[in-house]
Amino acid sequence: MAVHTSVVTGALESLTPAGGSGLAVRAVLIIVLLAAASGLWWVASRRAAYFRPPKNHLLPGRPPALVAGLTSSDLSRELGAGGTFVQFSSATCATCPQVRRVLAELVADRPGVVHVELQSEDHMDLVRRFSIFRTPTVFLLHPDGAIHSRTSGPLTPARALAALAQLSHQTTRSIDV
Repeated sequence: MAVHTSVVTGALESLTPAGGSGLAVRAVLIIVLLAAASGLWWVASRRAAYFRPPKNHLLPGRPPALVAGLTSSDLSRELGAGGTFVQFSSATCATCPQVRRVLAELVADRPGVVHVELQSEDHMDLVRRFSIFRTPTVFLLHPDGAIHSRTSGPLTPARALAALAQLSHQTTRSIDV
């Protein structure tokens, strides 16, 4: 009986890591992975909130005319002389009402600036054409309908105003030239 007990005790001791070093290594690895994931999430969320120019190279094989912009017939509404915000929303989007309020308040004070909200479910042709993967996605259009910039996710009035100011500056500069 003594021989059998010593064999079992020896086998159990061989299964435990020496001094618990394996547990410490795993804990450090988990902490490093969590820190890296948190950092990537923070960078992605900060980047998503800014308007940025559209990337036509994301649509390989499509002619530039297909990604040039939107027309008043696409929107069933006239484009604004000072710019048009086009918001793609969906029925299940929790952030869309907040973005709608921000843009509605912004255009109320600025004549010539228009806000159009489109339900993604009803405009799948545009969703595919412009590679919209998330709602809300907002485009800022030049007065001629070309896409100046786009953003997705929550939107602050300051960021929308900054994009509109940049569009106004570029439009004014191109008229002067």
